Amino acid sequence: MRTRTKAVLWGFLFLATIVGAGIAIGYFSGGYRRFFALVGTIGFRQWLVLGAVTALFYVLDYCRVYTLFALQGIRIGAATGLRLTCVSYFVSSLTPTAELNIPALVFMLRGQGVAVSKAIAVFLVKALYITFWLLLFGLAGLFVRADVRLPPALAEHLFVAVAPAIFLLAVFFYVVFFPQHVLRWTAKRMNLDAPLNWRTRLIAGLHRSVVAVSELGQSTDRMHLLSHLSCIAFLFAYVFLGAYLCRVLGVPMPADKAVCVFSVSLLVAYISPVPGSIGISELLTSYLIDPAMTENGMVASSLLRFLCSYLLMIPGAIILLDAMRAAGWRQLQRKWQGASHD
Repeated sequence: MRTRTKAVLWGFLFLATIVGAGIAIGYFSGGYRRFFALVGTIGFRQWLVLGAVTALFYVLDYCRVYTLFALQGIRIGAATGLRLTCVSYFVSSLTPTAELNIPALVFMLRGQGVAVSKAIAVFLVKALYITFWLLLFGLAGLFVRADVRLPPALAEHLFVAVAPAIFLLAVFFYVVFFPQHVLRWTAKRMNLDAPLNWRTRLIAGLHRSVVAVSELGQSTDRMHLLSHLSCIAFLFAYVFLGAYLCRVLGVPMPADKAVCVFSVSLLVAYISPVPGSIGISELLTSYLIDPAMTENGMVASSLLRFLCSYLLMIPGAIILLDAMRAAGWRQLQRKWQGASHD
């Protein structure tokens, strides 16, 4: 599919998703006047708590990046980490598969001399590690907590819904622990004496990325443990925010139920087939909180999504567009082509 046609389709789907989400959220919250009336019941001190934990949530996202790059001997400063986090949350919301996420983040690091293969490996591992922990906590919670139920249509096809994520994790662990099988395949197809073309660059890039992913996954450095701990802490910051919002809005939410509800909620945000899981996450989270789809539950789920996703979209757009402007619009394509030589 041509890039321009794909961009038009993405744009249409993105706008349709926003409109549909806006209508659905307004309906289940009793209208936006009622929505903002409920938001107004949250006190100043409660907003301070929400703000502090939201900041921690994004700091932990940076920690997940920092620890993985540290395993490769690369230091990502806090300022760069904040820029990467903002851009990540912006571009991940534009397409159903978040396929712009890794290219945009790699582009953001080009000026710092980070090899493309190493950057790709970090961002792949980062996404797959959190997916693993979300599946573990979310699916375990669904079996343990009988009072947390998925919508019937989704519950009947739960395996189909999570199968792509499980498949990607299986491929990932295979590459981590048995990289030699993939490396033999790429080595046979790399002809270093042949002229460089897109096929040669693609295979060479795949070869280097497999090496980098395997080294990260097999590392015994303490930073590797800290990377997993950052994932778990990241998840529990999200769980705390969801549970606290329910509490301040008068929705009962025991701690063990909160772990299940909001692990599944964050998992949906990663695997939903719509741009950024906009609308889908809010509706499903509200259902998990209470299948009656109460107004308070919908407001809690919507505020959670705003704090943990939409809050950084505008800063992310500004940062990415500024980086593209600085690189030069006409030279941008040349930079992407040159990236394959790293």
